[in-house]
Amino acid sequence: MDLRQLRQFVAVAEERSFRRAAERLHVSQPPLSVAVQRLEAEVGAVLLDRTRHHVRLTVAGEAFLREARRTLAHAQLSVEIAQRAAAGKVGTLRLSFVPSAALGVVPQLLRSFREDYPDVKLVLTGDTTAQQMAALLSGATDVGIVVPPLHDAGDFRVQPHCEQELMLAVPDTHPLAQQPRVQLRDLASESFVGFPFKEGPGFESVVMAACQDCGFIPHFVEVAAQMQTILALVGGGIGIALVPQAMQAVQMDHVNYVQVRRRNGPVKYQLGLAFRPSNNNPALAAFVSMAHRLRRR
Repeated sequence: MDLRQLRQFVAVAEERSFRRAAERLHVSQPPLSVAVQRLEAEVGAVLLDRTRHHVRLTVAGEAFLREARRTLAHAQLSVEIAQRAAAGKVGTLRLSFVPSAALGVVPQLLRSFREDYPDVKLVLTGDTTAQQMAALLSGATDVGIVVPPLHDAGDFRVQPHCEQELMLAVPDTHPLAQQPRVQLRDLASESFVGFPFKEGPGFESVVMAACQDCGFIPHFVEVAAQMQTILALVGGGIGIALVPQAMQAVQMDHVNYVQVRRRNGPVKYQLGLAFRPSNNNPALAAFVSMAHRLRRR
């Protein structure tokens, strides 16, 4: 028994005529009659009461018709679900991101993705770039929002997404706390709180390169793997820190934010989408494509 036989039976049952059913199915009448007879033989019951002018359903036929319609509807639904899954319309997408991206970049991406893919389940995790790369390698996440460059990219692909500015976080008692902006070169003698290089090599590379471009190597007195911990250390008077501009949304006691400039322009770093091209999750392809379109707007 197959779906074609069920469709043939449903057509005859609904039309109450082999002739009209044959026309509806675009087949000739004799093969249709034979097909229904074979179906009855498989079922082991008479489904249709045939007379010279009419076709009526038997009690068994009424029951079979209900189930046949249900089976055909479920089969069509299965096809549609499979097609939507292949197009990335359903399924699960595991997204990780550096915590600072949660303060603007991630919400924007999620809003855009939800518009076209409302049925995709999203699993979100905030991690450092290094932790994300390990998760991508193990298959624990599908796509990560990271700070490139990645010093050991392997078979990962990193799609540029957006640029972000750095701000200076200082204790509220610091002489610079009330300044609207400072030049990076004027921070050469300051004590810095930073991010561990192994956890965020891309971010720290940007910080080091910017400082060296201004003629000094920053003196780090403390490092912390979480931006909020860095801000807590700044608030405690341990030092100053270059942090993502988005961190201004985090109101930390005794911390002021000051614009920092390198010559005439801001100090910037890049966020990118890291993923493995070998990952065949359709939802991943849909997300990466959506992010690319969003970036080009």
